[in-house]
Amino acid sequence: MNENLYILAVDDNQENLRIISNFLKDEGYKIALALDGKSALNILEENNIDLILLDIMMPEMDGFEVCKIVKANPNISDIPIIFLTAKNQTEDIVDGFKMGAVDYIIKPFKKDELLIRVKNHHELALSRKKIIEMNRTRDKLYSIIAHDIRSPLAGISQTIDAITNGFIEVGSDNFTELFNMLKKRTKETTTLLNNLLEWTKLHNENISLSPKTTAVLPILQECIQLFNGNALNKNISVTLNIPENTVAFFDEVSMHTCFRNIISNAIKFTPDNGFIKIDAENAGEFTAVIIQDSGIGMSEKRVNEIFNQNMHYTSPGTKNEMGSGLGLFLVRDFIEQNKGKLKVESKEGVGTTFRIYLPKEER
Repeated sequence: MNENLYILAVDDNQENLRIISNFLKDEGYKIALALDGKSALNILEENNIDLILLDIMMPEMDGFEVCKIVKANPNISDIPIIFLTAKNQTEDIVDGFKMGAVDYIIKPFKKDELLIRVKNHHELALSRKKIIEMNRTRDKLYSIIAHDIRSPLAGISQTIDAITNGFIEVGSDNFTELFNMLKKRTKETTTLLNNLLEWTKLHNENISLSPKTTAVLPILQECIQLFNGNALNKNISVTLNIPENTVAFFDEVSMHTCFRNIISNAIKFTPDNGFIKIDAENAGEFTAVIIQDSGIGMSEKRVNEIFNQNMHYTSPGTKNEMGSGLGLFLVRDFIEQNKGKLKVESKEGVGTTFRIYLPKEER
């Protein structure tokens, strides 16, 4: 069925609209109808149309003029337009293609031809939209990487130069302090690169997830162990209350990344002597993993910012721990790829709770 595709048919002939509507409704398409160009533009303004079937010869505003207006509007310019034309108008179609139309159909309509052209151009539009979105996301991620990796690498290089040139005495207090800072920056840079590689692999069509029924507890135990030192340094208690029989259907590698990023952020933004609690609960078709901290919390605006792929948001932790601003963007993406859902509740000065909903069975 094609109930998700919304088609606008524009023709000043009611009989033509009736025929088009019947053909498309039989295939499960959602249809909007307009008898003139002005009405068509109003429908486009108020609805999320996926494809336009547009008659050329109409009074007052013909199809070419409608096409020009659509293609000049960046909000709707990507909608594919298929012209509806009589046999003696086919020469005009060249002008239509120059304006941005993708195809044409000759009247009287043949059902099979109409349905095939609609199907093909909808699939092409979806593919084009996906490629554009992937490119935008890729460019955004690479700009983040270029911005965030330059600073730690410069710091690492400067520290090494200082040691090499004898400005810092090996074994001194300054040496120990700089060496620890060097180690920390190297770790942060490695984490950033690993996040990028994992995201890139996930979006490579040649690499697919391998979801299966998996125990949740061992993965969370591994993640906690990774950051045990960070938690001890801030005297943060981490409590894990996950029954051993808690399972969900997901890809272990990508979800390990999700849990790792959330726990890391919880430690980062929780002050000394705080706590982190990790629980699980039955949520119908999903297993819910709840990660709660007593950290500094966030406003609703800030929550929206950290999940907006068109924004780069990062801030230091309670002890100036640095991050890439990339982790939570990856978390949401990975969870959605696993057919799951993510909800965040946060209050400034109180803490943040992440709820990760993972399907219990294959979906």
